[in-house]
Amino acid sequence: MSISTGSIYSGRSWSTSAALKVNQLEPWRREIQDKINIYDGNLDDYLKTFVPSRTPCPLREPPGVSASLAQWSPQKGHEVQSYPLLIDTLKSTVSSFPDDKRLSFFNSYLKYLAFPFSAFAEDHHKSRPDIAVSFPGDALPERLDQFDWSRFSMVIEVKATEEEDPFRENGSMSRADTLVQLAVNARSLLFAHGFLAAFAIGIYGEVVRIVRFDHSCAVASKGFHLKSSEGLKVLRDFFWRFVHPWEGVGPQAVVGCDATLRKLSSADTDWLKNRLGDESEEILEGVDLSEGRVVQLWDDGNTTQPTSVLLFKLIDVNARLFSRSTMVWLGIEYNENDSEHTDGEVELRIVKESWRQIIRIPEKTFYDRLSEVKRSVPDDEWVGLPEILHGGDLGIRDVDRWRRACSGEQWLGDGDLSAASVPTPDASATYPSSLSAPDIEPLSTRESPQDADVGVAPPVDSVLAPSSGDTGDIPYPMHQTWSWRLTNGENCRVYERSHVRFMVDTVGRPLSRFKSTRELVTAMRDAIRGHRLAMERGGILHRDVSSGNILIVDRPRRNHPCTGILHDFDYSSMTLSPPEVGNPAELENSLLYPLELSSEIENVAEFKERTGTYYFIALELMNPGLQAPAHLIRHDLESFFWVLVWIVLRHTNHDDPEGMKSCGAVFPYGNDRRATDCKTAWVNRFPAVKVKENEPLSVLLDKFGHLVDHATKGPRHGPQIPLTYDAILQVFDEVLARNDWPVDDKAIPFVRENTRTASVYGGNVIRLKGAQGSGTLGKRTHGEHITGSEVGSDLMSGSMPLRSIAHTMDLTKPQKRRKGSSASVLGGDPAGPSSSAVASGSNPPVTDDPPTRESSPTPAPRRRSTRPRGRGSKTTSGAGKASGGRRSRGSGARRAPGA
Repeated sequence: MSISTGSIYSGRSWSTSAALKVNQLEPWRREIQDKINIYDGNLDDYLKTFVPSRTPCPLREPPGVSASLAQWSPQKGHEVQSYPLLIDTLKSTVSSFPDDKRLSFFNSYLKYLAFPFSAFAEDHHKSRPDIAVSFPGDALPERLDQFDWSRFSMVIEVKATEEEDPFRENGSMSRADTLVQLAVNARSLLFAHGFLAAFAIGIYGEVVRIVRFDHSCAVASKGFHLKSSEGLKVLRDFFWRFVHPWEGVGPQAVVGCDATLRKLSSADTDWLKNRLGDESEEILEGVDLSEGRVVQLWDDGNTTQPTSVLLFKLIDVNARLFSRSTMVWLGIEYNENDSEHTDGEVELRIVKESWRQIIRIPEKTFYDRLSEVKRSVPDDEWVGLPEILHGGDLGIRDVDRWRRACSGEQWLGDGDLSAASVPTPDASATYPSSLSAPDIEPLSTRESPQDADVGVAPPVDSVLAPSSGDTGDIPYPMHQTWSWRLTNGENCRVYERSHVRFMVDTVGRPLSRFKSTRELVTAMRDAIRGHRLAMERGGILHRDVSSGNILIVDRPRRNHPCTGILHDFDYSSMTLSPPEVGNPAELENSLLYPLELSSEIENVAEFKERTGTYYFIALELMNPGLQAPAHLIRHDLESFFWVLVWIVLRHTNHDDPEGMKSCGAVFPYGNDRRATDCKTAWVNRFPAVKVKENEPLSVLLDKFGHLVDHATKGPRHGPQIPLTYDAILQVFDEVLARNDWPVDDKAIPFVRENTRTASVYGGNVIRLKGAQGSGTLGKRTHGEHITGSEVGSDLMSGSMPLRSIAHTMDLTKPQKRRKGSSASVLGGDPAGPSSSAVASGSNPPVTDDPPTRESSPTPAPRRRSTRPRGRGSKTTSGAGKASGGRRSRGSGARRAPGA
């Protein structure tokens, strides 16, 4: 079953201080809305399903635990005083675990934990978990000199009373606050360690719940009583299973870890520095190598020979929890036997990880089509696009592995899922992947600690053996989420996500970090050329042109020199086959490749997230007064214009009297009518904004704006002139041919007047810096790109405003417009939101990062055929059973999860 967070604040009148807190929680509330599920099965089934382990717990309850718990009685508002006794009890619960598997517990309430990547820490919320749990075998001291996520594998949140259990339908604000605390901490665990799933424990009076988070949803267990012997056994079994994962190797092997990933060792960092040679100091400047990792890339169809890549710098991150959660890394192909620096430049690579909707076509499919295009065009025509080198969909591979194990087929690749070789309980055995650190001895080879209750078994063979027994305990895949299916039935598979990891050949930096405006314009010109090449030769329409999806190339390829590339094709569409050369006009009406699962689920198209990064969506797609047309070439071309305006207003010295604040006026967030009006006012504006001492860029803004104006004016103002590649590229080529470009006019950092301390969700409302109503409260510096169905995308970045930014362009005054331009209809309150709106938190937030358009509520999927549900059938809620898998949230239909 699923609990609804949609009515947390309904029917309540809040005080000003409470309303402030509501407003701060609102983006996170939207993030978790309808994505918290409660497992209907019993606790044993929950542990077997969501905490898979090959080694049943052989231990009995240590003496004295029940007596110690009997004295534990937290008082509301003073829970922190009860933590020492609770921690001692938890330590006693695992005291008989082997040394290398024993967890330790740390009172973390007094300190805040930053987002796990230092380059992005200021952009995201800090959190303050009540109790942090170590990795197996790591005895945490009472004080930590380095207080970060690196030594924590799980969190525990504690409330004094059962009434504060957030999984009860109580409709209180504290319930939202408590859920958000769990979600923020789980988000940090997933990103810090590359976990496929993260766990949190909630203790509410005497009631305990285990909650498992992945990138599609969270699944909570039924509550159990902490002070009962049965409850203690559940908690002990959970800890045992957690440190004895079905597969994984090394000291950080826990349930939910990624067996294709590991943290960097000292040998890895030495190898990297040697490999980079003289370039090491420059390339690694400001890089925290403790945040790096080594990962495996698996090419489609290759089950035996992965490519290892050492990732040392995180370039970009979409830090949303239930989303694609995209991470873009700078790395280098890794071969520990080849550490010597060679002559010439080191070939650095970009590695992208994300969690795609399984109903969408895998991004690698688009790159495979682009590879066909590359082979068919001359070298000098291949521009503006990257090329994929290695990698693919780990989720598809994992499902194949699982299905073969369940059917008893032999898997000759990396990773053993066989249930036939389940060992007797072993304190020290782990189950390998092929990825192990060069200076870490596999735990299965270490001397086993002596324990009277623990037997010893040999390590499991790494080759999958045919199954000869019951395969019911083989765990579900983890590189593809299974949570919706297991809690709500097979019909809800449309909400699942699949883990993708691949490497491309071109290294770049965000547009917002241009070294000169001429470089900026050249990069955008090349990206437009790449868009044209992908569309006209590959039949691929990008559909998400944004400031984050255009990169400035740092190291141009010798045989394919270009300054900019267009990347991130995971929201693209594609014709069934490459188009015929010379017929670009036919592409607008070409039949597109169907969505995944379209043969099985009748209305699958209704579940895909709407595409287009919100600030850059074309006017025709944004305007709520028009019936939304199909996303076409002209819409992407218009998005390039809005990207240019966005970068100019934020990062150049222009003459708009509002300075950098003008960007908030042109690009308001969350209200389609207002966003349409503001963009229309900008296009109609005359004279256009000029960039000081930069005539070429000013001319480009003006001429490109004219093209957009003529392409978007309504039918009452004469025929529209559609945007075309030729017209736009002609304008770019003309201005780039000029010889009066400024030199070294690099990007001006975008800084807001007021930012807030990003410390939240430790149980109290944070203290704010700056005046109330100062617009967006928060900052970002690294061009973070967030896409997907996102309302209030500040939810992950810590930039949640107290109110929407007021119009900085005075829309109460008549606006001058170009001759022949359509008049703008300016809606909304030009003076900005009222004080009552501030108190209620009802205004849509203004985001730092380009969010995408909000997904519409979607109906439940209808399957084309009836299939057995397997394990999912026993977990479906009563409502789900009655409706054949249809799920409801109050009076509305289920909303597709965000991206």
